[in-house]
This record gives sequence, C-alpha cells and structure tokens, in this order.
Amino acid sequence: MKSAKKRLRLCACIPLTLLITACSGQPTPTSSAPPPKADPVAEGERLLRSMSDTLAKSNSFTFETKEQLEIAGTAGEKGVVHFTRRATVKRPNALFFELRGTDEVPLEIDAHYDGRTVSLNNRVNGRWAQTEVPATLDEMLDDVAKRFGLPIPFGDIVYSSPYDAFIGPDTRGGVVGEETIDGMKYAKLDYADEYVQVKLWLPTSGPTLPRRLEMIYKKTPTPMTAQLNFTSWKLDTPVDDTIFAFKPASSKDQADFGDFTAGLLARVVPPSQQPASTPETKSK
Repeated sequence: MKSAKKRLRLCACIPLTLLITACSGQPTPTSSAPPPKADPVAEGERLLRSMSDTLAKSNSFTFETKEQLEIAGTAGEKGVVHFTRRATVKRPNALFFELRGTDEVPLEIDAHYDGRTVSLNNRVNGRWAQTEVPATLDEMLDDVAKRFGLPIPFGDIVYSSPYDAFIGPDTRGGVVGEETIDGMKYAKLDYADEYVQVKLWLPTSGPTLPRRLEMIYKKTPTPMTAQLNFTSWKLDTPVDDTIFAFKPASSKDQADFGDFTAGLLARVVPPSQQPASTPETKSK
C-alpha cells in the first residue's frame, strides 16, 4: 500500500486482556463466560506480522496467481479482464514471472529482473524491452512504478518487509471476519488509507501465506479493483538463476521500455484509468 516513495507504517496499540477466574470451596456446578474475542486490530497486526516474517525469512519462493482487474466505466458499466501468473522470487535482487492473459486479453509476457536490469519479453511477437534499475527488489519496484507507472499488484508481497509495504501511520483496519475458500478457513483483513483499500485473506492455521489479495484504488478517475488468488506456494525452494537474466534472440526486435509498458497498459487498462508516470520514461 504505497504511494510514490512513501512507505506506510501502522502504529497499532495492542491491549492486554487479563482473564481472572474464581473458585469456590464446594464442588458445585459453575458457569463460565465464553473467552473474550480477539481484538480485531491486534489480531490483524499479529497475522500481518506473521505473514511478513514468513515471507521475509524465505530466501527464495515461488507462487502462482489467478488475477482479475475490474474497471468501472463512466456510464456505470464494468469491464473485467483475467490473467494468470507464475512468479519466482530470490532475495534480495531477483524476480521472474510469466504473465498470461485469456481470450479477452491474449497476453504472453515474461518479466526478468537480475539485480541490474528489468527485461520484458512478448512471446507473441518477439518484441522485448529492457531498462537499468536499482540493485534490490524494493528499490526496483519503486523505480518502475515511479518512472513508468507500471503496476505490479503483488509487489507488496515480495518487498523485504511486506508488513511495512502494507501498513502505515495513516492506515486503519484489522480483522473483519472469517471466510472459507476451497474448504479452508481464512481470516479476512481490511485496511484503508487515503489512496487504496486493501483486503487480505490469511489462513487461521498453518503457515501464514496470502490466499487472496484485493486492492481497491481510490485515486483513479473511476473505480478500479484488482484481485489476486494465490496458490502453489513453495518457500526456500531451489531456483535456476538463469531464469532471471534475459537473453534476446535479436536486437532488431528491441522496443523502448516506456513505449513497451505504455502499450501493455493500453491493452489492459483504458487510458483514463492508467496511473500517471513521471516525465522520465526513457530506457537507460
């Protein structure tokens, strides 16, 4: 939940609850009150920190997503596009993902980050683009968002501290309920600040890994919502480092990085909905 270079943090106060029970000297039946419900802010804090610690401690991990982007039109109509993604992360400076569209948006894009450059490869027509970027995942994600307005909806998950990426002093929220997804119970967390509302589904038992993430963008001209459903998590898994470096087949197919990302966004998001980038949009 980031705006420009601003990293948001939440200062949550976790209350302590003292449960006192009393006993009589006689073995007479007694009734006991149900245990108090967990404070929703404190419980959200606990779950988010557990998720953040789990991911931050993993040197490498992979996951898959099914994603949808819902965009409301000016006349009240809604358009929805769907994607799938397979991602590999290696800390502190490597990322690879395959983005695949469906019939309404036929995309086959591979993205490579090797600690020096980000490369995008269009498997459909062979066009590719590359730009120099900073040497860590955190800095790279901030850089491409600032220079090219390139959204990476799962970005907060792969930051060195996902908790700090999601939560800040202006963020308010906590656990709002419990839902079942594919037969498993998940706590539903809901947070918001001035720019975005984030809903996150985390398991109530077992490893605290995201199952679903929903982001509602408030500053776009008309409402826009991204939803990601995560599956196939593998933590500390061996990865092939060669996937992070891109080797183009031909230099004649290279495109300007800014033009490439603008064309990619135009296929998915109407121009009126696209995030603004700074004037510095030329590849290095």
